[in-house]
Amino acid sequence: MRARLEHLSKSKTLLVGLTLAVVLALVGTATAYAAMSRTVTLSVDGQRSEVRTFASSVGDVLAAEGIEPGQHDSVVPSVDTPVNDGTEIAVRVGRPLALSIDGEEKTVWTTATQVSTALSQVGLRISGAALSVSRSATIDRSGMALSIVTPKKVSLKVGTKKAVRHDVPVATVADLLRETAADVDRDDLVRPSRSAALEDGDRVVVVKRAVQTQRVPRQVIDAGTVTREDDSMTEGETRTVRPSRDGVRDVTYKKFWRNGEVVRTTVVKSRVLRAPVDAIVRVGTKPAAPATPTASVGGGSVWDAIAACESGGNWAANTGNGYYGGLQFSLGTWQAYGGSGLPSANSREQQIAIAERVAAAEGGYGAWPHCGAGH
Repeated sequence: MRARLEHLSKSKTLLVGLTLAVVLALVGTATAYAAMSRTVTLSVDGQRSEVRTFASSVGDVLAAEGIEPGQHDSVVPSVDTPVNDGTEIAVRVGRPLALSIDGEEKTVWTTATQVSTALSQVGLRISGAALSVSRSATIDRSGMALSIVTPKKVSLKVGTKKAVRHDVPVATVADLLRETAADVDRDDLVRPSRSAALEDGDRVVVVKRAVQTQRVPRQVIDAGTVTREDDSMTEGETRTVRPSRDGVRDVTYKKFWRNGEVVRTTVVKSRVLRAPVDAIVRVGTKPAAPATPTASVGGGSVWDAIAACESGGNWAANTGNGYYGGLQFSLGTWQAYGGSGLPSANSREQQIAIAERVAAAEGGYGAWPHCGAGH
């Protein structure tokens, strides 16, 4: 029994020794781990976490965390930088930004997660521009397509109004018309065309156009005149053988307007109610008999005296009273004795020649009862 107790006592002593050895080993291992590892702060796109690591460089820390930086990613400090306890590592993941600036397209890379920050990062400072998304919009790692329209200084003239200058973020003429709420409809002519791209200094002109239909009932149709030569009548003599009569019609017009003025009119419908009748006028073609020369044609003759009395000696007198020339012929008398045209349009000599015929036919100067008396 005693031998058994001594055996048990030796066994307990051995167990305690083994246990103590294991504890000491574990304490030593923990102390060694604590002495060899480091605590670093890792930030990925702003998301921070603490990492306990044995890695000796930034690149090793990232590799241990399964992060493989791409060519467009940002790592601060660089991957070759040694790490110490408390080192802070910031990783920004690059993302594509597909830009369309006034129609010109290009792709840039940015590590920013917000549109406004990304624009500053790529050097685009465009105040007043119109963006397809909010400047505060988030850019995820797959990237973003961003359309930008920059402000442009252009002038716009509508119809007869004065041109107005605008400084607005528009890409095309159509955008300008919409942005300025211009008075333009689909019938108007816009130069340059609505789809044309705009640049600084461009001038846009709108021509207001309209089409109007107008109906005119019982419109007068002017009658014409038909002339027929007659060799039985003296040159300058005319005779109306049929008077004219105007016609009547109902007519519909289409009027084309440009900036408030009618530039073209076309007849789209016409119904004649009464046809016009042209006048027929016979015109003499027989040459007038030559005037008989008289000795009284010279200056100071009796005819000059009568002309002085009748017209003040003005052989071209035409006062509108129905009498013409120096001797104040009526047109009927003038033509009856072979005169052509108007007496006032003929020479003094021609007028005296016709007067001689009148005097011969009447046996004196009775055709001029007042001014011819006493001659």
